[in-house]
Amino acid sequence: MDNGINTFDEIQPSLIPGESINNYNVVVREFLIKDSIDKVWDIYENSGLQRTWSTRKIHYGFSYSRPDSSIFYAGDELNKLVPGMIVYLNLDLLYGVKNLAMAFEVTRVDEENKVIEFSYLKGNETEGKQQLIFQSTSKGNTLITHLSYYKSRVKPRDKLYPHVHATIINRFHRNMKRIYKEKSEN
Repeated sequence: MDNGINTFDEIQPSLIPGESINNYNVVVREFLIKDSIDKVWDIYENSGLQRTWSTRKIHYGFSYSRPDSSIFYAGDELNKLVPGMIVYLNLDLLYGVKNLAMAFEVTRVDEENKVIEFSYLKGNETEGKQQLIFQSTSKGNTLITHLSYYKSRVKPRDKLYPHVHATIINRFHRNMKRIYKEKSEN
């Protein structure tokens, strides 16, 4: 592995919950799902990483679970989102001309406050974290605020990041809405 890392347990998130986000750029996106916060939270927490991170442009690679030192590949049983999961994805960019590998670690799954947080890995081209904050609206729907804090070593990359990132998270949340719809119909 790169950066002198020899085992998965040596991999570290670039930001941990509560760590300062000063000096990071931020992208904010909001998504509305017309159902209760408890139902929507359940879909996001329990749909399985392979399913949630599989779209035409996003491909699930594999996951490593810190809590039980296990590796999960596509097709393995992995349904609940838990802190300590390191997730590897492949992103198709520029209509499939460029394939970008990326990885993040789930650092927080807070059911009481309805927050999911994951961090890019230390040493990635881009470092930072993403937060999904779930809130009930006055009409009983669920508003998901997706906050992305990021910075890289290359300034031009920081200028492109919001555009590429918006496409990726739009696809992710669109996929989650599809999964929600499927589960609601059953």
